[in-house]
Amino acid sequence: MKVPLDYKKPGGKAITVAMAKLPAKSGKPIGSLFVNPGGPGSSGIAMVDVARQSFGKDVLDKYDVVGFDPRGVGSSTPVDCVDDRELGKILDSDIDTSTEAGRKARKAQARQIAKGCKDKSGELLAHVGTEPAARDMDVLRGLVGDEKLNYLGLSYGTQLGGAYADLFPKKVGRMVLDGAANPQLSFLPSTYTQMLGFEKSFERYAERCVKGGNCPLGSSVDAAKKKMRALLDQAHATPFKTSDPNRPLNRSMLRFALTGLMYKDEWWPLITGGAQGLIEDNDGSTFMLPLDTYIGRVGDSFDGNSMEAYWAINCADYVQSSEAEYQKYAKKLKREAVVFGSFSAEDDLAMHVCAELPYHPKANPGPYRAKGSAPIVVIGTKHDPATPYSWAQNMRKTLDNSVLLTREGDGHAAYGGGSPCIDTSVDKYLLTGEVPKDGLVCPVEQKQGQEAQKQGDRSMDSAVKLGSRAVPSGSRVLSGSRG
Repeated sequence: MKVPLDYKKPGGKAITVAMAKLPAKSGKPIGSLFVNPGGPGSSGIAMVDVARQSFGKDVLDKYDVVGFDPRGVGSSTPVDCVDDRELGKILDSDIDTSTEAGRKARKAQARQIAKGCKDKSGELLAHVGTEPAARDMDVLRGLVGDEKLNYLGLSYGTQLGGAYADLFPKKVGRMVLDGAANPQLSFLPSTYTQMLGFEKSFERYAERCVKGGNCPLGSSVDAAKKKMRALLDQAHATPFKTSDPNRPLNRSMLRFALTGLMYKDEWWPLITGGAQGLIEDNDGSTFMLPLDTYIGRVGDSFDGNSMEAYWAINCADYVQSSEAEYQKYAKKLKREAVVFGSFSAEDDLAMHVCAELPYHPKANPGPYRAKGSAPIVVIGTKHDPATPYSWAQNMRKTLDNSVLLTREGDGHAAYGGGSPCIDTSVDKYLLTGEVPKDGLVCPVEQKQGQEAQKQGDRSMDSAVKLGSRAVPSGSRVLSGSRG
C-alpha cells in the first residue's frame, strides 16, 4: 500500500508499506489480527510464518493474521546504508572502544554508515520513527475493513502498539503487548538497563549449568562469569578458529552470539557446548549459527535490512545523547556487567551513527496513556533478558486501561512460548474479548528430556526463519530496547 512519507504533507511524496495475510482457516474471520515481532527492524511479514507454528489453533481459525513490514523495513520502502558485504565486515570487526584509537575507529565506521544512509535513503530517514509507523497501521486497519485494530506486538512491537493506542484510543480493539518496552527512557539508559538484563540472564544460565554438573565454565556462578569474560578477552587477543577459515570468532562475534542465545532458555545448552568447544578445542564453530541468526546473516548477505533499520528508527525516535552521557553509561556497564561489560557493537554504532545524521527529534516517544481505549493486555516475563520485567510493570501503569499478565521464568516474551496459562488467557481474550484478571501470574512450565530438546530445536528453527532479532525478539533486541 502507499502512505505519505510525511503525514504533515499528506498530498506529498508517498512510500510503500508491504503486508501479508494468513487467511483464517475457518474461511469466516471475525476480523484481522495485526502482528509485529519487534526490533525495531524485524519483519512482520516473516512473523506470519512464525504465527502458523506458535499461535493458538482457534486464533488461526478465526482471525486473518496480518503481518507488515513497518516503513523503512524489509519489503516496505527500506532504509539502505551500506552493501551487505561491507555491513558484514563492520559487524565482524572487533574494536576496543575503551581506547582512544578504538573510539576513533568506531566513529569512522559510524560516519561511513551515516554517509551511506544519507546518500541512499535521504529524506526517508526523518520519517521512519514509531509515530508515523503507527499512523500507517491505521491506514492498514482501514484497508482491511476493520473498525478497530486487533493487534499482537512483541518487544519493540509493544512500542508500536502503545503509540497506536495513544494516537487512536477509540480505535483500539483487542490489543496484546508482550515483552513490553519502556519508550520514554532515552536510548542510552534504556540500552544500559537492557545490557544488565542480559547479564542477569547469563547468571541464571550459569546457575543452571553449575547445578547440572560438569559445567565447563566452572563450579560456581562467579567462576562461570569470570571464565566467560576470560574467553571473550581471549577471543579479542586471538580469535578462535571456526568451520569458516575466513571468519574466526572474535570477541564482538562471540558477544553477539551470547546475546542472541539469552533470548530462549531452551537455547542455553548451546552456550555450554560452545564454551566446551572454545576451552577444549580452541574452536568457536558452535557459536556461528546463533551469531548469524541473531544478525540475520546468510553467507555474505543479510536477510532483510534489520540492522540498518534498527539504527535509522532509533535515530528518528530518540533525542541525541551527548558523548559525556555515553561515557558515563559505558563506565557503569564496565563496572556492573562482568560478562557483557560494554555496549554491543550495534548499540555503540547506533549512538555514533545518530550523531552523524541531521534528523533528531525534540522528545523521546511515550509515555503512552491511550485514555479512553478498550482494555489492553500487557505481558511481562519475570526474567526477560531483553525487555526487563519492570518495563512491563511501567507500561501497565502508564496505559490508562490495561491489565498485566506475568510469566514466571526466563526468555524474551511469553505468548506462543509454551506457557498454557499465558496462551489460554490471551487466546480467550482475542476470541471473546474476556479480559484476563489483572495481576495474573503464570508459573514456569517444566520441560524435560527429549521434549525440551525438541522445543529448543523448534525455537531455533523459528529464529532462523525469522532472521535477525528473532521472535520472540528487541525494545529495540533481537533488542531493543530491542526485541
